[in-house]
Amino acid sequence: MNQQLGSYVKFFHIIRELGDSNQIDIKQKQILKVNFTTKEKKLMNILNDLNDEDEEEIKYSLLNYLNELPKVKQEIQRQMKRTRSSITDVDLIKGVQYDELKFTDTVADMEKALKLITHFHTKLKDGQIIDPKINEIYENIRTLFIQTSPQNIHSPTLIGRGQSINSDINYQIECELSEAYKEVKCQFANYMKSHLLLMDETVSYNTIFSLLKELSKNLLNCDNFSFFVINTNSDMELYQSKTDNIEQIPMDQCIQDELNTIPENKIFRFSKNSSFCSKLMSINYLSSYGLYANNVVFIYHSKQNKQLESQDILKIANEYQLIDEIKNLSMFLLQTIQNAKVQFFSPLSIADMILDLGISFVRASKFVLIEKMYNIVSQGYKIDKLQTDQQEIQVWDTESVYIVFKDQTVTVCFRIYQMNLIRQSDQRLYSEIKHFYEKYLRFIRECFDKSAFYKFFLRSNDSLIFEFDKSGHLLFLSRPIPKQIKSNFNIQFNSLLIHSNQLSYNKIFDQNVVSNIENYLQDHKWKMMKDNDKQYEIFLKIEEKTYKGFAVIFTENIKGWVKEQFKQLESGNQLDSKIKAKIRKQLIQHETINFVNKLEENNPEVKDSVASLYMPLQQLILKRSKSIRDMQNAQHEPKMRKPEIQQKSKFLTIQELDLHEFCLDNQDDQIDTFDFNIMDLTSQIQKHRVVWAILKKNGHLDDYQIPYENLQSFIKEMEYNYNVNNNPYHNYDHGITVMQTAHYFCMELSKTTKSNIIDNFNRFILMISSFGHDVGHTGKTNVFEINSLSDLAIKYHDKSVLEQHHAALTIQILKNPQSNILVSLSQQEFRNFRKGLIANILSTDMSEHFTLLKDFENRPKDFNDCKILSGYIMHTSDFGGAGKKTNLSIKWSQRVNQEFSIQYKLEGELGYPQQPYMKDLHIPHILAKSEIGFLKVIVRPCYALLSEFLEDRLKHCIGNIDDTIQYWEKIVKKGEEQQQ
Repeated sequence: MNQQLGSYVKFFHIIRELGDSNQIDIKQKQILKVNFTTKEKKLMNILNDLNDEDEEEIKYSLLNYLNELPKVKQEIQRQMKRTRSSITDVDLIKGVQYDELKFTDTVADMEKALKLITHFHTKLKDGQIIDPKINEIYENIRTLFIQTSPQNIHSPTLIGRGQSINSDINYQIECELSEAYKEVKCQFANYMKSHLLLMDETVSYNTIFSLLKELSKNLLNCDNFSFFVINTNSDMELYQSKTDNIEQIPMDQCIQDELNTIPENKIFRFSKNSSFCSKLMSINYLSSYGLYANNVVFIYHSKQNKQLESQDILKIANEYQLIDEIKNLSMFLLQTIQNAKVQFFSPLSIADMILDLGISFVRASKFVLIEKMYNIVSQGYKIDKLQTDQQEIQVWDTESVYIVFKDQTVTVCFRIYQMNLIRQSDQRLYSEIKHFYEKYLRFIRECFDKSAFYKFFLRSNDSLIFEFDKSGHLLFLSRPIPKQIKSNFNIQFNSLLIHSNQLSYNKIFDQNVVSNIENYLQDHKWKMMKDNDKQYEIFLKIEEKTYKGFAVIFTENIKGWVKEQFKQLESGNQLDSKIKAKIRKQLIQHETINFVNKLEENNPEVKDSVASLYMPLQQLILKRSKSIRDMQNAQHEPKMRKPEIQQKSKFLTIQELDLHEFCLDNQDDQIDTFDFNIMDLTSQIQKHRVVWAILKKNGHLDDYQIPYENLQSFIKEMEYNYNVNNNPYHNYDHGITVMQTAHYFCMELSKTTKSNIIDNFNRFILMISSFGHDVGHTGKTNVFEINSLSDLAIKYHDKSVLEQHHAALTIQILKNPQSNILVSLSQQEFRNFRKGLIANILSTDMSEHFTLLKDFENRPKDFNDCKILSGYIMHTSDFGGAGKKTNLSIKWSQRVNQEFSIQYKLEGELGYPQQPYMKDLHIPHILAKSEIGFLKVIVRPCYALLSEFLEDRLKHCIGNIDDTIQYWEKIVKKGEEQQQ
């Protein structure tokens, strides 16, 4: 069968028409739907050419198909349970027969009559001439109402036994019920539009913040929110949406005492003298409602000039067991605020979560409607509200009417005293309560269907859907509009216009698309539209023969089939393992390029931050200024690179050390923690001890019989080659720090269920690799080496220039008989060692960052690849300084940016392309912006992925990174304020 979306829509459109014309009954309609969903073979054959068939022919075929079904099967289908309304009527008054269908017809007639009477009453009021016969009828009706009107028209609202309520009051109640239905529906439908804010090309943190405020306003009817994150170290993290700041505050005794009295997983109201509220910015709040869950105290505030209504979700949450919904929303607000402040985010992921949250609140909103109806009916009747199950009600008296609103969690029952269904006004009111509740349940079902539909397109890589309401205003957009589609169809989209309702199809699309849409809406035919050699599909939304709007779907030509084909091949034995690995690598690279392109497209600020250093090298060089050849053509006398400094003699500045004197002591315990700081060590001997201690702690000195004399020479050689160029950052301190970080990560790995992936030998390789990963660094980037045509770039053909140099130099030092610490290894072991060391050091190539990240992210469930894990630990360890506590992280960033500034100046002197992210780093807020991009895009995701693999053992490291991002954010904010 043709799998186009239009075919599916057309099928359901046709069976709806068959049902509306009474050619099939409800049960037959259900059979067709079920068989279509389960792809019953005979039905699929009939529908195989659905798009090419005439509608009448398809209807005829479907009717024949139903007639030919075995009677037994039809009987089974008849026994299938239909989805029924959750409202349940019980025996109301004994002996009273109530024909609801007949009464509904009467009600409809009375509605028409009322409209006519109102119309003629208005004409009389305006002094218009009315036909005498009509006037006579009107006077007779007026007389009838006067005669039947109760004498106690001004009686109290609550009626007593045997009294009759004024029909005017019933009419007023019915109007209020209608308004309540519209209010609740409008409030809880708005969340679906809020995601449009995420569909602009550039989504900033301010966009996310505005979205969260709007979401909490729509769902909880609150003006601001705050939360206190309770930490274990006697302090708290406080966030207030009014100030949009996160700050650390101490937990005093008053706070602790109040915390002990707060109920968990319950909504409660804060008193005016609350210790928690006293910590908040001085704002006049009328009321503050709290929820204490997951070691977080959430507070929702309403302004002083606004009182929360008694039926708002916050007020009824405990009664109707809606705590989970509020807790999930609260955690979403907390985590989104925290994450959006410290990392770049995926708008589509946030939109996806909003749909899940919103739909749970839509389900809960029926209780808001029940509360509103209860309050409204209470104006005219004495009414009790019971939470019960229908079976629990043992006695049904004859003087009350019971209405049951059934739900899986909480069943509510209205007991309305003195309501008599013999009276038409009471019948009418009873029917209206049912009608609006039934109607709202249909709205909830529609929201569930829409949500599933939306989520499908949010997760689609090759489809872009615009959905419009019946007035042509935009309701849904599945993702930010790709540049190619935007350009081809001249699409204009500005999410800020959603609140003014100006996002209509004729303002979004160009005239060609608008004309096609309007012609299509007139023709009402299912067809594919073509424009600019690109395809897009238009289809109507019709429910029960009622036009509800339309949608336009664009399709991108993304070769997703390649990955699908590989999955199919992978499940069999058709491919050799090496070929599989090669294809997998190509797919990862393809996915990486797409990821990087979207990252730069959605976050333009990344291009001007140090994060751009980690983009794939080919893209990086192509994006930079002019090529060397262009520059040489433009300059008659191009400047040449200054001659490199001649290396000094070996061991000139190295302090003598005797490793035989070393022994582990208490101070070496610091080496096993992430808080280790090489900058605290003042002498070279102390730094040498760190290398020795790490090898000793891991048992490598004994396991591989490393001669102390050789180890001494090896350490001294490494120190000399690290410090020979006097680099501020890429020096001996950095090499030891990365080695210690890798040691720490391996210790954490040993405490997990995956500890056996890296054995002792590969751990030894990892320690030496991390120690030598930057040895002999020139203090410049690979881009500089390539652009300057350095000896290293020529030697390594522009491919991982520095990384290959570091690996080669480390092996060269290990080959020297005096510094060879691998003398006990066999030839095969040495080859394996060398192979592993090269792979580990090459994994620190910054241009391979995203490929490495995607490779590790896409690891299989039964992951057991020592090479990939070692490389990822190595790569993450290279960011060891960035993951430290803020004060130490800042020192490391100052060192590396000092190198960048030196390179930027040298590039200018030599006439090479200058890297934008290296410019003006002496200006604090420019440096801060660059660091924010680096930490958000590169460092934090790297740590987060490794922490997930290590069973969340690196949360403190991620906390350090988040704190550092907040520090740099303040620098940026201060700089921008000074510029204004």
